[in-house]
Amino acid sequence: MGDRWLIVNADDFGRTPGITEGILQAHREGIVTSTTVMVNLPGARAAVQRAREEAPRLGLGVHLNLTAGRPVLPPEQVSTLVDPSGRFHPIRDLLPRLPSLDLDQVEAELVAQIERFRSWGGEPTHLDSHHHLLYLSPTLFHVLLELAERYRLPIRYPWRTTADLDRLAEAHRVPARSLPSLIAACDALLHRSSVPAPDRCFLSFYGEGATLEHLLDLIAQVPVGVAELMCHPGRVDARLAAVSGYVQGRERELEILTHPRVRERWVAQGVRLTDFRALSPDVSAGSVHQGAGEGTSTRSAEGITS
Repeated sequence: MGDRWLIVNADDFGRTPGITEGILQAHREGIVTSTTVMVNLPGARAAVQRAREEAPRLGLGVHLNLTAGRPVLPPEQVSTLVDPSGRFHPIRDLLPRLPSLDLDQVEAELVAQIERFRSWGGEPTHLDSHHHLLYLSPTLFHVLLELAERYRLPIRYPWRTTADLDRLAEAHRVPARSLPSLIAACDALLHRSSVPAPDRCFLSFYGEGATLEHLLDLIAQVPVGVAELMCHPGRVDARLAAVSGYVQGRERELEILTHPRVRERWVAQGVRLTDFRALSPDVSAGSVHQGAGEGTSTRSAEGITS
């Protein structure tokens, strides 16, 4: 039997002060090993600086974002991505617009987000996508793969999951009948690329699935190789309810991710914690292994249609 490695990635770093605080706590006191930064939002740079000072072992990737806040580039340069006020369209409004997105604008904005992160010092550990938008169209996914190859970075790959199609469709706001062909197309693109991704992606620790018993079950299911667990811990603050539909659930996730039984389970199961640097061709999983609590203390897009 080979080693079983688990990346525990907290999305939305820098979105609000409470989310940043919760993710840092989940790293210090729990099993979070990695996070992805929403670099276009006002609090992102301060959040990254704080993470580097307080949690130097926390992996920091880029949460590529086309559905929240304002773009990094001037709105007139990404006109197909924004509304008349210059803000990104919300996910439900953007999905029907996927066929009209200019892929050159998409790529330019995503590059600007990656370069903004790099300008703050240091390279990102990986790339993923807010609301998984870049996985909801083969053409958008192709852009993501090209950027990952260009920057030599691993990616999240949400379609390597055991969730059923109906649950996946509901979570991603798309019709279930569209998923088989979409997943097949993305699988083919990933297979032809040189981009590394975890062998399994656990998406179900969210909403009603964010329970202690479910997390304990997921840890027991970690296969040989490298798996990722997506999570969204945070502290509720005044800003959160205004920008996110997922509010109290973040505090529930934080409580569970720092629960003593979670530490006991992954130790008992022999699961080893790591971050996306384990997938880098120049870094071994063992060299970035982290135990719980080891943070600071120890061009147009073809969319899915109904």
